[in-house]
Amino acid sequence: CSGLLVYAYHQGAGITLPRTSQAMRSAGKAVGRADLRPGDLIVFNADGNWGHVGLYIGNGQMVHAPNPRTPGETASVTSGEWSRADWTIRRVL
Repeated sequence: CSGLLVYAYHQGAGITLPRTSQAMRSAGKAVGRADLRPGDLIVFNADGNWGHVGLYIGNGQMVHAPNPRTPGETASVTSGEWSRADWTIRRVL
């Protein structure tokens, strides 16, 4: 998941992100859920560690790579498993 975002930010904006989702928790500026906007990173704690990250694209959706075999997909952050996880939102753009 973090590799997808490292690639996307570097290709799209020339920004170098930290390599791991845990390190991405400190990138940029902290943002609250009410201020979430497209381009923000959402780092999730779904299983006791901050081990997943997605790119918010608007309308309650994110792009993420759920596992190494899936290059990327969209998922809701307003319903389902990701809505129930703890979040850290980071704005790096």
